Amino acid sequence: MTATLRGTLPKGSLTEQSGYPLDHSLIQSFNEHRQSLLGLAYRIVGSVSDAEDILQEAFIRWSQNAREVEKPFAWLSTVVTRLALDHCKTAEEKRKQYFGPWLPEPLVSDQEDPEQQHQLDQSLTMALLVVLDRLSPSERAAFILHDLFDFNFDDIAGMLDKSAAACRQLASRSRAKLSSTPVASTISGERHVAMAEAFFHAIRAGDTEALVNLLSEDVIFHSDGGGKAAAARQILEGRDTVVQWILRAISPNLDKAAQALSHQLRWFNGAPGLLLFVEGNPVTAFHFVISTEGIQAIYALRNPDKLRFFKDSDNTER
Repeated sequence: MTATLRGTLPKGSLTEQSGYPLDHSLIQSFNEHRQSLLGLAYRIVGSVSDAEDILQEAFIRWSQNAREVEKPFAWLSTVVTRLALDHCKTAEEKRKQYFGPWLPEPLVSDQEDPEQQHQLDQSLTMALLVVLDRLSPSERAAFILHDLFDFNFDDIAGMLDKSAAACRQLASRSRAKLSSTPVASTISGERHVAMAEAFFHAIRAGDTEALVNLLSEDVIFHSDGGGKAAAARQILEGRDTVVQWILRAISPNLDKAAQALSHQLRWFNGAPGLLLFVEGNPVTAFHFVISTEGIQAIYALRNPDKLRFFKDSDNTER
């Protein structure tokens, strides 16, 4: 993967987590693959913090077995995949208790140049991760390992403890389910930024006409408050429904907070997003899928537990 990932493992923690002194070559060899491994775990579990925990455990196992390993990345990918799948089993019950629609934790990029950002791997978008979450864990893993990480099905069979034919079928089913949903923007990064900025001004002003012009007719709106912040309790579909909800639930609150409100355009999950701050604290992060027809999907993060990843952002209004 090409994106620079935030929240990676602190280098000083590796020795501490393993419980005994380590050969620095083990740390170095692990760090060579850490970004890709974090991306693998994150795509499967949809959580940066859980992906980091998985990598900590993977490193402990690496420190105990590295000298017998012939293909480090394949071995580590197997360990990370299996740990991630184990996590999915325990997370499934917790997810059933989650209040309202669930969205992944944001993966914030350190890149700043819009056109450079636009070239980044778009398999990190909120839209794709939401669709991946609807697949079974095995379908998700088979698709990610083959289509995104270029493992062959014989290797994947060993990772998932299934036959190569079964893994091929899992990936095929995943592709079929993914094909009907737009998962990444099809416009330039510069145009995407302009649309996100226009969206901010439209919702702040409560401008019905501007919103209608920005949104595609079949737009969908996901909002995740986690029961800790106001959000739609279900996924909204259709331009009229989304516009009405924005004008009723978002714009009035922005108007009330006008003196303390600021915004920032910030890249996360492979696309430019819109951050809203009140008194310097992040209150909403919008992620968009945009085509030539307009904004096709809006993902609004409002759960403060997930907004903490933006705490260190410069929230200067612009």
